[in-house]
Amino acid sequence: MHIRKLLIILIFLLFNSQSYAHYFSESFSKWNITGSDIIANFSILELEATRVLQVKEYEKILIDNELDEKDIFKIYLNDHIHVYSADIKCQSSNDIRELSSDEGYLRYELEFQCPSEENIKIINNALFNVIQSHIHIARIYLENNLLTEKAFFFNDQSVDISEKETQLSFFSSFKNFFYSGLSHILGGYDHLLFILGLLIIVTNLNRLILVITGFTIGHSLTLFLSLVEIVQVNASIVESLIGFTIMFVGLEYFYKHNNGKLLSIGYLILILPLLFILSFITNIQFSGFLMMGLLLFSLGYFFLKENLKNSDNLLILITIVFGLIHGFGFGGFLLNTEINSGNILSGLLGFNVGVEFGQILFVLAVLLIFQLVKFIRLNFIINLFKDTSFALLICFGLYFFIQRLIV
Repeated sequence: MHIRKLLIILIFLLFNSQSYAHYFSESFSKWNITGSDIIANFSILELEATRVLQVKEYEKILIDNELDEKDIFKIYLNDHIHVYSADIKCQSSNDIRELSSDEGYLRYELEFQCPSEENIKIINNALFNVIQSHIHIARIYLENNLLTEKAFFFNDQSVDISEKETQLSFFSSFKNFFYSGLSHILGGYDHLLFILGLLIIVTNLNRLILVITGFTIGHSLTLFLSLVEIVQVNASIVESLIGFTIMFVGLEYFYKHNNGKLLSIGYLILILPLLFILSFITNIQFSGFLMMGLLLFSLGYFFLKENLKNSDNLLILITIVFGLIHGFGFGGFLLNTEINSGNILSGLLGFNVGVEFGQILFVLAVLLIFQLVKFIRLNFIINLFKDTSFALLICFGLYFFIQRLIV
């Protein structure tokens, strides 16, 4: 039994090592229109910016000119962001400036000079040719007053600015952020993988509701704390820890349902020396404090699970803790949409409701599929799905964890 499951994990690792981490892809911009002058601030996770090297043209420029990745991304932005006025292309400054930003993020300033102030049209094709699921959130100001918000998608990469636009109402702002939250959770493969892990671990519906509620409480709390900037965290560390939470729920399933107690603990103990070996080989410095803390946390959890009489409640507690981590990830996304005091209430409420709605849709869809499979008496498919899913969770979780640490 263990050999078959370990083979499944090995297969996922082999495929995973050849793939790029296609978790939720997002970028943000803030545009300020003053007469015929337009200034845009474009921000993105540093990890996301490296995606452009998948395009051979920019990989070749990098190699031929011995540039670094940040310079290549400037060239890429200049080629893929355009502004028009009355169907005439606005002149862009070739000097795209890199601005100071939070750790783990890149931020650039672009300037455009248009021939007139009429019929301004912004076109943003950046990253959509690399990953079609990419989402870009733009906030557009007219002389520093919020004019409109726009979500760019693969099939919708432009916005027209007319004089008829007015400042957003509470409802309009709520609707825009609700859609952003819904898109974020349904396109956030890492968040959905974590929720999938909870679904394969918990079979009792009442306990599942408690566990999902715990996750909601956790991420709602840190979403608020990060949004009002009471707590600020390193974006790369948060994204990496989200990967760890995915791996952890996969190990929890293996521990609980497959009599894999020793293997689960051994797997966690083995990760630490492997990361140090990787650090030595690649000259990438991992935080020994972080690694040791995660190892002690995990071993402590499994020790309590083994020795407490009512250990099932531990899962609810751990889900709240992991929800706190995911909430910082949500907060990082929302902060980069340039939310401000003028729309913080509508933004926070709309985004959180959108996340919860998307989360409920995903849970209901998976449960419905389970019920249909049981109805046609093919229960073995569910067991096969769970055995395959836990391997996917462990492998992708470990992959996300390491990849996001080394950026």
